[in-house]
Amino acid sequence: MIIKSITLENFRQFKGECTLDFATDPQKNVTVIMGENGAGKTTLEQAFMWCLYDKNTFRVKELINREVRDGMTNGDEVKVSVTLMITHNQKNYKIVRKQRLKKQGSRLEKDQDGTLWVYEQDENGDYNPLHNTKGVAMIREFLPDELADFFFFDGERLEHMSEELLNRGKSSNFKGAVRGLVGLTAMMNAIEHLGRENLKRSVIGMINSEIDSQGDVSEAELSEQIEKLQTECDNQKNRLEEITPEHDRYQQDIGRFGKELQDMQNSINHQRDYEKYKMKKEREEAAQETARKSVYDYFGKNVGMYLLIPLLRRALSELGDANKLDKGIPHIHADTIKFLLNRGRCICGTDLKEHPEAVQHLNELISSLPPYSIGNMIGRYTDHAKIQTREADSFAKGFQEHMTNYAQHLTNIEEAEDHMHDLEKLLPDQEKVKRINQRIADARANAKRLNDERYRLTGSIQGKEAQIRRLEAERLHHRQASARNRKQLRYLAYAQAIKDQLEASYKKKEEQARADLEKCINQIFEDIYDGGIQISVSDSYNVETTVVDTDAASGDAIEKNTAQSYAIIFAFIAGIIKMAKESREVTGEKTYREDEGFPRVMDAPLSAFDKDRIKKICTVLPHIADQVIIFIKDTDGEIAEKYMQNIIGKKWLLKQETKTRSSVMERACV
Repeated sequence: MIIKSITLENFRQFKGECTLDFATDPQKNVTVIMGENGAGKTTLEQAFMWCLYDKNTFRVKELINREVRDGMTNGDEVKVSVTLMITHNQKNYKIVRKQRLKKQGSRLEKDQDGTLWVYEQDENGDYNPLHNTKGVAMIREFLPDELADFFFFDGERLEHMSEELLNRGKSSNFKGAVRGLVGLTAMMNAIEHLGRENLKRSVIGMINSEIDSQGDVSEAELSEQIEKLQTECDNQKNRLEEITPEHDRYQQDIGRFGKELQDMQNSINHQRDYEKYKMKKEREEAAQETARKSVYDYFGKNVGMYLLIPLLRRALSELGDANKLDKGIPHIHADTIKFLLNRGRCICGTDLKEHPEAVQHLNELISSLPPYSIGNMIGRYTDHAKIQTREADSFAKGFQEHMTNYAQHLTNIEEAEDHMHDLEKLLPDQEKVKRINQRIADARANAKRLNDERYRLTGSIQGKEAQIRRLEAERLHHRQASARNRKQLRYLAYAQAIKDQLEASYKKKEEQARADLEKCINQIFEDIYDGGIQISVSDSYNVETTVVDTDAASGDAIEKNTAQSYAIIFAFIAGIIKMAKESREVTGEKTYREDEGFPRVMDAPLSAFDKDRIKKICTVLPHIADQVIIFIKDTDGEIAEKYMQNIIGKKWLLKQETKTRSSVMERACV
């Protein structure tokens, strides 16, 4: 869309009705609106957002001009409105949002709260109102709400995003922008609409609620357990998502403080030794962790039998007198004797029928052979116990060897730390070194605390998910007993399959969009900021800058300052605009075309930059956006106009008449 004009009526500082028209010539597509703080630049920028999306960031939510409000008497009605004239896809549209207020005694009541009207111009030039639903859909076609914050941008929002970028290494706006950029919002809404079984109002939840348990108490209990586990699992996942960026920030602090310490050490001759002991310490810490796990594994596998040694020895002592044990004949079983008796002939060939005394002896022998002979069994147990005792005897020695190995790594670490500590004493400004080391220690402690919590949460989540799968399988068995349920279960399976496919497609599209955006941001950032810096955007939308052009610092993360974070955000904004113009068609979303146009309305705090970067920003943005409407303080305006003089089509001046009223005056373009 291209914005032709905006008309404000009794909106904040603008009393009565005032209209500003904007540059629409492709060759001169910039409108500059200058004014000092308090003149209404932010109000004017917010008017676009209120008109299109019924939202604003005013701390005082009242929109009516104070002079108009104070002049109202009982029964008076006043209208607050913003009207935008827009060209989109070779058609003209008028968008009006109104708010009617009525004075009732000492109160001011809203008869209408942000009512929206969208009009489309026909071939005769008449504007015809669109149905409310179609009007909202048309605005979304102009520009999706998820992307609006990057096309209508004020200094306060820029400052907020900059603080997020500096303090957390990410901005919550970035992820939403990527979703809106490639049409992922609709896909995410579909995934949330399908929902889960424990979300009663979701599709899957409603299907699940229609499955008949037929009074099966077990199934009801299983469903209750599953819902409880799923809720706990969701809470833990949310917590995991919360602590991950915080953990990453502490990790970045460790690297940043470590880099600062390293820079101080580069000036002395002990740097190489310090790095050598540092690497040795890291290797030993890794080896110590391996040794620690080995101690636990060895102890866990062998300690049980070791603890049984006193009992085994006592048992062997009680059973040790061989004379008390009747072990029978080795390797002869009672069934063997029975076989000989039934056959009537001994293995030596003697006919047993002719020797009754031999038959009697054999019958007596049966009682002393397995499986009848307890003495035989005790004998076998005694032999086995002796073997176990000999094996367990070696446990103490083996455990001592593992502990010695672990202790040796600990000693090596302490030795390396001692050497490092000795070298640190040679560094200049020991107080600063001490402060840095304390910050590193604090960051490591916090990172470890959060990392331990991440491991606990991850393990707990995996355990709960496995338990949920088991309970769901058990519940499914109950449900399949009903013919009616089999139909509902098919519906449930279909819905889940659709959700799984959407989630897989969503993940793939988001990863590709994020990669494309990262590439686009770097291309633009290189044009508006110093070269040699690479911006990376992680899968959790953490933003990191690294040096890429110097041998000494290549690949090192660098600390972001305010100007750099502003430049990153400007690059991100420009990247969003550029990618939106080049966006491919996405199923279920409107394809953006070059001739539809993308405006850029911004309250730009150019004072955060030096003159060279102001020039670069003023050069880059108008060539990416189809229309630029920029609000600038008077002190920055002359510089900006100097660099954009050949592409400025309209100029306006905002002047603060009183604390509650501002006026608008058009300025001549050279």
